[in-house]
Amino acid sequence: MRYVIIGAGAIGGVVAARLAQHSPERPPLLIARGDHGEAIEAAGLRVRSPDDDTVIRLPMATSAAGVHLQIDDVLIFATKTQQVERALVEWADQPVHDGTEFVGVAGVILPAFMALNGVESERIASRYFVRVFAVCVWLPGVHLTPGEVIVRIAPSSGTFIVGRYAAPPSDSDRELLRVLEADWSRSTFRIHRADDVMRWKYRKLLSNLGNALQALVGPDVAGTRELHERLEAEATRVFGAAGIEWPSAADEEAWRGDAFDIRAVPGVEGDLGGSSWQSIRRGTGSIETDYLNGEVALLARLNGLDAPLNAEVQRLARLAAAAGTVGSMTVGQLGAALDAVEPAALVVD
Repeated sequence: MRYVIIGAGAIGGVVAARLAQHSPERPPLLIARGDHGEAIEAAGLRVRSPDDDTVIRLPMATSAAGVHLQIDDVLIFATKTQQVERALVEWADQPVHDGTEFVGVAGVILPAFMALNGVESERIASRYFVRVFAVCVWLPGVHLTPGEVIVRIAPSSGTFIVGRYAAPPSDSDRELLRVLEADWSRSTFRIHRADDVMRWKYRKLLSNLGNALQALVGPDVAGTRELHERLEAEATRVFGAAGIEWPSAADEEAWRGDAFDIRAVPGVEGDLGGSSWQSIRRGTGSIETDYLNGEVALLARLNGLDAPLNAEVQRLARLAAAAGTVGSMTVGQLGAALDAVEPAALVVD
Protein backbone atom coordinates (compact mmCIF):
# COMPACT_ATOMS: atom_id res chain seq x y z
CA MET A 1 0.00 0.00 0.00
CA ARG A 2 1.38 3.41 -0.98
CA TYR A 3 0.36 6.67 0.68
CA VAL A 4 0.07 9.65 -1.65
CA ILE A 5 0.31 12.70 0.59
CA ILE A 6 -1.18 15.79 -1.02
CA GLY A 7 0.23 18.83 0.74
CA ALA A 8 3.71 19.02 2.24
CA GLY A 9 3.24 21.54 5.02
CA ALA A 10 3.36 21.07 8.78
CA ILE A 11 1.06 18.03 8.71
CA GLY A 12 1.71 16.40 5.35
CA GLY A 13 5.43 17.05 5.46
CA VAL A 14 5.90 15.49 8.90
CA VAL A 15 3.73 12.48 8.01
CA ALA A 16 5.61 11.91 4.74
CA ALA A 17 9.02 12.29 6.37
CA ARG A 18 8.30 9.84 9.18
CA LEU A 19 6.70 7.27 6.87
CA ALA A 20 9.68 7.44 4.52
CA GLN A 21 12.09 7.24 7.44
CA HIS A 22 10.49 4.20 9.07
CA SER A 23 9.03 2.38 6.05
CA PRO A 24 11.73 2.77 3.39
CA GLU A 25 10.60 -0.37 1.56
CA ARG A 26 7.44 1.47 0.39
CA PRO A 27 7.96 5.22 0.85
CA PRO A 28 5.06 7.61 0.39
CA LEU A 29 4.71 9.85 -2.64
CA LEU A 30 4.72 13.48 -1.50
CA ILE A 31 2.97 16.17 -3.54
CA ALA A 32 4.66 19.52 -2.95
CA ARG A 33 4.55 22.75 -4.95
CA GLY A 34 6.38 26.05 -5.28
CA ASP A 35 9.59 26.90 -3.46
CA HIS A 36 8.94 24.15 -0.93
CA GLY A 37 8.65 21.50 -3.62
CA GLU A 38 11.76 22.77 -5.42
CA ALA A 39 13.77 22.65 -2.19
CA ILE A 40 12.63 19.11 -1.40
CA GLU A 41 13.41 17.92 -4.91
CA ALA A 42 16.87 19.49 -4.80
CA ALA A 43 18.02 18.52 -1.32
CA GLY A 44 15.42 16.33 0.38
CA LEU A 45 12.96 17.14 3.15
CA ARG A 46 14.49 18.23 6.43
CA VAL A 47 12.47 17.24 9.51
CA ARG A 48 13.46 18.66 12.89
CA SER A 49 12.19 17.65 16.31
CA PRO A 50 13.36 17.87 19.93
CA ASP A 51 15.21 14.56 19.38
CA ASP A 52 16.43 14.56 15.78
CA ASP A 53 17.36 16.63 12.76
CA THR A 54 17.19 14.51 9.62
CA VAL A 55 17.14 15.08 5.87
CA ILE A 56 14.99 12.51 4.09
CA ARG A 57 14.92 11.76 0.40
CA LEU A 58 11.55 10.52 -0.80
CA PRO A 59 9.58 10.31 -4.05
CA MET A 60 7.93 13.60 -4.91
CA ALA A 61 5.69 15.14 -7.56
CA THR A 62 4.29 18.63 -8.00
CA SER A 63 0.81 17.67 -9.23
CA ALA A 64 -1.45 14.76 -10.12
CA ALA A 65 -0.34 14.93 -13.73
CA GLY A 66 2.02 12.09 -14.49
CA VAL A 67 1.41 10.21 -11.22
CA HIS A 68 0.68 6.57 -12.06
CA LEU A 69 -1.98 5.69 -9.50
CA GLN A 70 -2.41 2.05 -8.52
CA ILE A 71 -5.40 0.28 -7.04
CA ASP A 72 -3.76 0.02 -3.60
CA ASP A 73 -2.86 3.72 -3.32
CA VAL A 74 -4.30 5.74 -0.44
CA LEU A 75 -4.76 9.51 -0.86
CA ILE A 76 -4.02 11.65 2.20
CA PHE A 77 -5.19 15.25 1.78
CA ALA A 78 -3.19 17.55 4.07
CA THR A 79 -3.76 20.99 2.56
CA LYS A 80 -5.56 23.83 4.29
CA THR A 81 -9.36 23.68 4.05
CA GLN A 82 -9.54 26.74 1.80
CA GLN A 83 -7.30 24.89 -0.68
CA VAL A 84 -8.77 21.41 -0.48
CA GLU A 85 -11.54 21.59 -3.08
CA ARG A 86 -9.05 22.51 -5.78
CA ALA A 87 -6.92 19.53 -4.75
CA LEU A 88 -9.90 17.17 -4.69
CA VAL A 89 -10.95 18.20 -8.19
CA GLU A 90 -7.40 17.69 -9.44
CA TRP A 91 -7.20 14.13 -8.13
CA ALA A 92 -10.76 12.80 -8.40
CA ASP A 93 -10.64 12.09 -12.13
CA GLN A 94 -7.12 10.71 -12.30
CA PRO A 95 -6.93 7.21 -13.82
CA VAL A 96 -6.23 4.27 -11.51
CA HIS A 97 -4.56 1.07 -12.67
CA ASP A 98 -4.20 -2.52 -11.58
CA GLY A 99 -0.71 -3.03 -12.90
CA THR A 100 -1.02 -1.60 -16.40
CA GLU A 101 -4.79 -2.10 -16.74
CA PHE A 102 -7.06 0.91 -16.26
CA VAL A 103 -9.75 0.10 -13.67
CA GLY A 104 -11.43 3.46 -13.01
CA VAL A 105 -10.84 6.92 -11.62
CA ALA A 106 -9.55 7.90 -8.20
CA GLY A 107 -12.83 9.36 -6.97
CA VAL A 108 -14.52 5.98 -7.42
CA ILE A 109 -11.66 3.59 -6.66
CA LEU A 110 -9.35 5.14 -4.05
CA PRO A 111 -9.98 6.16 -0.43
CA ALA A 112 -9.51 9.82 0.50
CA PHE A 113 -8.33 10.62 4.03
CA MET A 114 -8.93 14.21 5.11
CA ALA A 115 -6.11 15.18 7.50
CA LEU A 116 -7.27 18.77 7.96
CA ASN A 117 -8.52 20.99 10.74
CA GLY A 118 -12.21 21.81 10.92
CA VAL A 119 -15.23 19.70 9.99
CA GLU A 120 -15.98 20.81 6.43
CA SER A 121 -13.35 19.05 4.31
CA GLU A 122 -15.05 15.66 4.59
CA ARG A 123 -18.30 17.11 3.26
CA ILE A 124 -16.44 18.78 0.39
CA ALA A 125 -14.59 15.55 -0.39
CA SER A 126 -17.84 13.59 -0.54
CA ARG A 127 -18.80 15.54 -3.66
CA TYR A 128 -15.87 13.93 -5.48
CA PHE A 129 -14.92 10.70 -3.67
CA VAL A 130 -17.00 7.67 -2.78
CA ARG A 131 -14.85 6.53 0.14
CA VAL A 132 -14.03 9.41 2.49
CA PHE A 133 -12.28 9.03 5.85
CA ALA A 134 -12.08 11.70 8.54
CA VAL A 135 -8.81 12.32 10.37
CA CYS A 136 -8.64 14.28 13.62
CA VAL A 137 -5.09 15.66 13.75
CA TRP A 138 -3.11 16.42 16.90
CA LEU A 139 0.35 17.31 15.60
CA PRO A 140 2.16 20.49 16.70
CA GLY A 141 4.02 20.98 13.43
CA VAL A 142 5.55 24.07 11.88
CA HIS A 143 6.35 24.89 8.28
CA LEU A 144 7.98 28.26 7.61
CA THR A 145 11.10 27.52 5.55
CA PRO A 146 11.13 25.86 2.09
CA GLY A 147 12.36 22.28 2.34
CA GLU A 148 11.87 22.04 6.10
CA VAL A 149 9.19 20.98 8.59
CA ILE A 150 9.38 21.01 12.39
CA VAL A 151 7.51 18.80 14.85
CA ARG A 152 7.67 20.07 18.41
CA ILE A 153 7.16 16.78 20.26
CA ALA A 154 9.14 13.52 20.49
CA PRO A 155 9.44 10.57 20.43
CA SER A 156 5.84 10.50 19.22
CA SER A 157 5.36 12.73 16.19
CA GLY A 158 1.61 13.14 16.54
CA THR A 159 -1.75 11.56 17.31
CA PHE A 160 -4.53 10.84 14.81
CA ILE A 161 -8.09 9.64 15.25
CA VAL A 162 -9.37 8.08 12.03
CA GLY A 163 -12.65 6.64 10.81
CA ARG A 164 -15.02 6.33 7.88
CA TYR A 165 -17.03 9.45 7.18
CA ALA A 166 -20.83 9.36 6.87
CA ALA A 167 -21.21 5.68 5.87
CA PRO A 168 -20.76 2.74 8.24
CA PRO A 169 -17.34 1.17 7.70
CA SER A 170 -17.27 -1.93 5.53
CA ASP A 171 -15.02 -4.92 6.14
CA SER A 172 -12.59 -3.53 3.55
CA ASP A 173 -12.66 -0.13 5.31
CA ARG A 174 -11.79 -1.77 8.61
CA GLU A 175 -8.93 -3.70 7.03
CA LEU A 176 -7.61 -0.51 5.44
CA LEU A 177 -7.71 1.25 8.80
CA ARG A 178 -5.97 -1.69 10.47
CA VAL A 179 -3.11 -1.55 7.95
CA LEU A 180 -2.85 2.23 8.23
CA GLU A 181 -2.69 1.96 12.01
CA ALA A 182 0.16 -0.53 11.75
CA ASP A 183 2.09 1.50 9.17
CA TRP A 184 1.72 4.84 10.94
CA SER A 185 2.30 3.45 14.44
CA ARG A 186 5.61 2.07 13.21
CA SER A 187 6.43 5.59 12.00
CA THR A 188 6.15 7.29 15.44
CA PHE A 189 2.46 8.22 15.30
CA ARG A 190 -0.33 7.24 17.66
CA ILE A 191 -3.42 6.05 15.80
CA HIS A 192 -6.90 5.59 17.25
CA ARG A 193 -9.66 4.11 15.13
CA ALA A 194 -13.14 5.48 15.89
CA ASP A 195 -16.51 5.14 14.19
CA ASP A 196 -17.50 8.45 15.85
CA VAL A 197 -14.50 10.33 14.49
CA MET A 198 -16.48 13.49 13.64
CA ARG A 199 -17.32 13.98 17.32
CA TRP A 200 -13.59 14.20 17.88
CA LYS A 201 -13.17 16.68 15.05
CA TYR A 202 -15.75 18.94 16.67
CA ARG A 203 -13.80 18.62 19.92
CA LYS A 204 -10.61 19.62 18.09
CA LEU A 205 -12.44 22.53 16.46
CA LEU A 206 -12.95 24.07 19.90
CA SER A 207 -9.17 24.08 20.37
CA ASN A 208 -8.60 25.50 16.89
CA LEU A 209 -10.75 28.55 17.66
CA GLY A 210 -7.61 29.95 19.27
CA ASN A 211 -5.54 29.69 16.07
CA ALA A 212 -6.78 33.07 14.89
CA LEU A 213 -5.85 34.66 18.22
CA GLN A 214 -2.21 33.71 17.62
CA ALA A 215 -2.41 35.24 14.16
CA LEU A 216 -3.90 38.47 15.48
CA VAL A 217 -1.84 39.10 18.63
CA GLY A 218 1.10 36.71 18.21
CA PRO A 219 1.88 33.31 19.75
CA ASP A 220 2.55 32.88 23.46
CA VAL A 221 1.12 36.28 24.33
CA ALA A 222 -0.29 36.49 27.86
CA GLY A 223 -3.99 37.16 28.12
CA THR A 224 -5.29 35.15 25.17
CA ARG A 225 -6.61 32.29 27.32
CA GLU A 226 -9.58 34.35 28.49
CA LEU A 227 -10.37 35.37 24.91
CA HIS A 228 -10.20 31.74 23.78
CA GLU A 229 -12.52 30.74 26.60
CA ARG A 230 -15.07 33.30 25.40
CA LEU A 231 -14.90 31.95 21.85
CA GLU A 232 -15.21 28.39 23.08
CA ALA A 233 -18.16 29.15 25.35
CA GLU A 234 -20.00 30.72 22.43
CA ALA A 235 -19.17 27.73 20.23
CA THR A 236 -20.39 25.16 22.76
CA ARG A 237 -23.72 26.98 23.00
CA VAL A 238 -24.01 26.88 19.23
CA PHE A 239 -23.05 23.18 19.12
CA GLY A 240 -25.73 22.43 21.68
CA ALA A 241 -28.37 24.30 19.70
CA ALA A 242 -27.33 22.40 16.56
CA GLY A 243 -27.57 19.02 18.32
CA ILE A 244 -23.83 18.35 17.98
CA GLU A 245 -22.12 16.14 20.55
CA TRP A 246 -18.41 16.12 21.31
CA PRO A 247 -16.15 14.28 23.77
CA SER A 248 -15.28 15.81 27.10
CA ALA A 249 -11.89 17.11 28.13
CA ALA A 250 -11.52 14.01 30.32
CA ASP A 251 -12.18 11.77 27.30
CA GLU A 252 -9.47 13.62 25.42
CA GLU A 253 -6.96 13.31 28.25
CA ALA A 254 -7.52 9.56 28.34
CA TRP A 255 -5.82 8.99 24.97
CA ARG A 256 -3.79 11.96 23.88
CA GLY A 257 -0.74 11.12 26.02
CA ASP A 258 2.13 13.52 25.42
CA ALA A 259 0.62 14.99 22.25
CA PHE A 260 1.08 18.49 23.67
CA ASP A 261 4.23 18.04 25.73
CA ILE A 262 6.01 20.53 23.52
CA ARG A 263 9.77 20.83 23.92
CA ALA A 264 12.41 23.07 22.43
CA VAL A 265 13.77 22.08 19.03
CA PRO A 266 17.56 22.59 18.90
CA GLY A 267 18.54 25.51 16.71
CA VAL A 268 14.97 26.81 16.37
CA GLU A 269 14.61 30.21 17.98
CA GLY A 270 11.83 32.74 18.32
CA ASP A 271 8.10 32.32 18.75
CA LEU A 272 6.34 29.52 16.92
CA GLY A 273 2.61 29.60 16.36
CA GLY A 274 -0.07 27.35 14.97
CA SER A 275 -1.29 26.86 11.43
CA SER A 276 -3.07 30.21 11.02
CA TRP A 277 -0.09 32.15 12.36
CA GLN A 278 2.16 30.19 9.99
CA SER A 279 -0.05 30.99 6.99
CA ILE A 280 0.35 34.71 7.58
CA ARG A 281 4.07 34.40 8.30
CA ARG A 282 4.55 32.62 4.97
CA GLY A 283 2.57 35.33 3.19
CA THR A 284 0.03 32.98 1.66
CA GLY A 285 -2.68 35.65 1.56
CA SER A 286 -5.30 33.23 2.89
CA ILE A 287 -6.17 31.72 6.25
CA GLU A 288 -8.17 28.73 7.47
CA THR A 289 -10.20 30.73 9.98
CA ASP A 290 -13.26 30.85 7.72
CA TYR A 291 -13.57 27.09 8.39
CA LEU A 292 -12.76 27.28 12.11
CA ASN A 293 -14.32 30.32 13.80
CA GLY A 294 -16.34 30.70 10.61
CA GLU A 295 -17.79 27.22 11.12
CA VAL A 296 -19.25 28.39 14.42
CA ALA A 297 -20.71 31.47 12.74
CA LEU A 298 -22.22 29.29 10.00
CA LEU A 299 -23.74 26.79 12.43
CA ALA A 300 -25.26 29.63 14.44
CA ARG A 301 -26.91 31.18 11.37
CA LEU A 302 -28.23 27.83 10.18
CA ASN A 303 -29.94 27.43 13.55
CA GLY A 304 -31.47 30.90 13.82
CA LEU A 305 -28.75 32.17 16.15
CA ASP A 306 -25.81 34.54 16.05
CA ALA A 307 -22.18 33.96 17.04
CA PRO A 308 -20.72 37.47 16.94
CA LEU A 309 -17.51 36.72 18.84
CA ASN A 310 -16.32 34.02 16.46
CA ALA A 311 -17.64 35.95 13.47
CA GLU A 312 -15.63 39.01 14.49
CA VAL A 313 -12.45 36.99 14.98
CA GLN A 314 -13.07 35.38 11.59
CA ARG A 315 -13.35 38.82 9.98
CA LEU A 316 -10.28 40.24 11.68
CA ALA A 317 -8.16 37.20 10.81
CA ARG A 318 -9.20 37.42 7.17
CA LEU A 319 -8.11 41.06 7.06
CA ALA A 320 -4.79 40.21 8.74
CA ALA A 321 -4.12 37.45 6.21
CA ALA A 322 -4.84 39.77 3.30
CA ALA A 323 -2.47 42.37 4.78
CA GLY A 324 0.16 39.75 5.62
CA THR A 325 0.47 41.11 9.15
CA VAL A 326 1.09 38.92 12.21
CA GLY A 327 0.36 40.46 15.60
CA SER A 328 -1.57 43.40 14.21
CA MET A 329 -3.48 43.87 17.50
CA THR A 330 -2.79 43.87 21.20
CA VAL A 331 -4.75 41.59 23.52
CA GLY A 332 -6.52 44.67 24.84
CA GLN A 333 -7.55 45.83 21.40
CA LEU A 334 -8.86 42.40 20.47
CA GLY A 335 -10.74 42.11 23.76
CA ALA A 336 -12.34 45.50 23.14
CA ALA A 337 -13.37 44.42 19.65
CA LEU A 338 -15.10 41.37 21.12
CA ASP A 339 -16.72 43.45 23.87
CA ALA A 340 -18.20 45.70 21.19
CA VAL A 341 -20.07 42.86 19.48
CA GLU A 342 -20.87 40.56 22.40
CA PRO A 343 -24.27 42.03 23.42
CA ALA A 344 -25.78 40.55 20.26
CA ALA A 345 -24.64 37.03 21.14
CA LEU A 346 -26.95 34.15 20.38
CA VAL A 347 -30.19 36.05 19.99
CA VAL A 348 -32.94 33.87 18.55
CA ASP A 349 -34.89 35.52 15.74
